[in-house]
Amino acid sequence: MQAHRPTVRAANGAVASGHHLATAAGLAALRDGGTAVDGAIAAAAVCAVVKPSATAIGGDVFALVYDARRREVIAYNGSGAAPAALDVEALRASGYPASGAIMATVPGCVAAWSDMMEAHGKLGLERALAPAIGYAAEGAPVSALLAGAIAEQADVLAAHPETARTYMPRGRVPRPGEMLQQPDLAQTLREIASQGADTFYRGPLAARIAEATRGIGGALGAADLEAHRTDLPEPISVRHQGCQVYGQPPVSQGHILLEELAIADGIDLRRLGPGSAELIHTMVEIKKLAFADRDAFAGDPRSVDFDVRRLLDPAFVASRRKALGGRAAERAEPGELALPAHTTYLAVADRDGNCVSLIESVFSSFGSRAVVPGTGILLNDRLRGFSLDRRSPNAIAPGKRPVHTLNAVVALDGSTPRFVFGTPGAQAQVQTNFQLAVALIDMGMDVQEAIEAPRWYHTTGRTLEIEARFTDDVRRALSAKGHEVTVLRDWDPITGGAQVIAIDENGVFAAGADPRREGMAAGY
Repeated sequence: MQAHRPTVRAANGAVASGHHLATAAGLAALRDGGTAVDGAIAAAAVCAVVKPSATAIGGDVFALVYDARRREVIAYNGSGAAPAALDVEALRASGYPASGAIMATVPGCVAAWSDMMEAHGKLGLERALAPAIGYAAEGAPVSALLAGAIAEQADVLAAHPETARTYMPRGRVPRPGEMLQQPDLAQTLREIASQGADTFYRGPLAARIAEATRGIGGALGAADLEAHRTDLPEPISVRHQGCQVYGQPPVSQGHILLEELAIADGIDLRRLGPGSAELIHTMVEIKKLAFADRDAFAGDPRSVDFDVRRLLDPAFVASRRKALGGRAAERAEPGELALPAHTTYLAVADRDGNCVSLIESVFSSFGSRAVVPGTGILLNDRLRGFSLDRRSPNAIAPGKRPVHTLNAVVALDGSTPRFVFGTPGAQAQVQTNFQLAVALIDMGMDVQEAIEAPRWYHTTGRTLEIEARFTDDVRRALSAKGHEVTVLRDWDPITGGAQVIAIDENGVFAAGADPRREGMAAGY
């Protein structure tokens, strides 16, 4: 397959992120002698300024860091809990509102950045945040994607005066190329850079955030912020075709991808052929099984009895593999376990062998749509990730974290990184990551070729959405297997916006970014 974009190859370092300004900031940090973590935080912070429909410092972050000195993968869970004062019964009675600060969980982004920097960085938080501060203070050109997102949400954003003032400062939707300044956010970032992340959770800034959030109807209080800590859970992994593939443990849904790969590892996918109807059918049916297990068992391990490693146990995986059929299933049943939306992704690798796989989000487009007055902080609406059903392991409760779609991937060959990849895309994330993993590991595709291969996307039942670049023969063969095929655009962003970095045996980086969105890869 001829790639739409060239693969970026470099020998000293590489960054692939969801925005060209973020990629440039991350690459500059590497050039200044920073580690992959320095580059990742610099890029992530810029994304939090220039991609507010996808991420903000009022959101969450998950990351996998490969530390070359320790030769190990470290997982960072920067997600927060539901506020202690949350009135759960009121939400059950009324349902989730369309927007508002009441939908926010504790933002974990800033704490995770700081903890990653302290453990693996060289340049310090002040240097890493400098590009983001500059773009917030001096302004950054509005991209076509951001202008479209603001236009799509204009009526809802306008219902929140501080949000409208922040993202529609001229009283209208900004045009692509117009400069968007966020002076309140710039000042908040300056305080974090100079005083450290602690000011966001336990200092004067924290007090202002709590007071102002309550003032616009939120439940988030000073005690919620003060209690927050970044979680460093043990990462989970499975063996797939010679690679050890690492994912995020709960409350991330990274276990879905790993279960998918574990089931697929007993099948010769390469023999089925890339892009074939048989391959797509097999992978879609595997996806259905893994999602059924998520719905049945997954929840915050601090609140429910959920041991994710049981989902990856070889005997359980073998039983799930036997459940695969030759026809499209209307509904997959969960296995028998012996138990007692808007996002941005980036990948960074440095010349010393360190790498970072990082994903951050505010959940829905513009999160809660509520900006905390006087701070420029856009709050997430992560409460929407909870179930209102009391019987669900993911049932909403104060102090509990919802299950996240956010997941990041690192694949090792022996003890060294081979692939670093991920994608935004809500429920599409683990499906697209599954397709990327098979393309890269099983099919041996080039980075950009794997990213640009046509994709499928499944939600429920037998309906299967596939990009229009699949041939008529593939569509007919899938229909013959019982799939109700609907056709997406040639390059449909519903299937994500992936970034990938591959490292060959000589240490040379191959980086790619998805033309379905506005990401960019670069190296030096």
